[in-house]
Amino acid sequence: MTIPRQIGPETGPRTVLPDYSRSSATVQRMVSDLSGAKRGRQTARHGGGEIRALFPAAATRDTAVRAVVSAAALGTALVLAAIGVALWLTVEEGHSPGIGRLLVMLCVAVAALVLGLLGLRFGAVALGTARSRVEITEAGLRVVGAVQAREVPWERILAVESRVVHPVHWLTAALRLRDGSRVVMPAFDRHIWTYGQPSGQDIRSLRRELHRRQRASAGPL
Repeated sequence: MTIPRQIGPETGPRTVLPDYSRSSATVQRMVSDLSGAKRGRQTARHGGGEIRALFPAAATRDTAVRAVVSAAALGTALVLAAIGVALWLTVEEGHSPGIGRLLVMLCVAVAALVLGLLGLRFGAVALGTARSRVEITEAGLRVVGAVQAREVPWERILAVESRVVHPVHWLTAALRLRDGSRVVMPAFDRHIWTYGQPSGQDIRSLRRELHRRQRASAGPL
């Protein structure tokens, strides 16, 4: 169907649509430029290939909660350390503190140490939650943590483990490599109240992708 650019003629020509006949080349260049710009954004975004990224289920909430716990633990540890120093300074010069005072100072010191370590732990995990992700590419997995990122090719991955105990991340998920080492994935750190729950859909998706690639690399029997 052809749409006329003019209607009439009894009342004189009235333009309905502008005449693009002389500027068709310009319109084609505009469309070409827009298509090229779109492809450039996709290439820059995907790095020349498709990238899927897995993030923590509730990154904003978890980061805020862990940061608050870290600040509270470190603040309490600082207060306890100040109390311990004050107790030590109140001992009269030339006298040793009594057994009761020593026990109190020991308890205060242990509590300050434990809370300080917990505060540092929650601070590190909060930073990891804010930055962590797992990128799935054709070459392998890129595991981003709190301070570094590690590229793991598919052929080096033996299994995806969902219940790995780590001194900093506690219960988390990790990649078990063929050389026996592990690569922890901070994006899958679990809360204490979720320890008894089964692994999430993202872990199962990673396992299916790994099994598919292992079968493809093994070839037909």
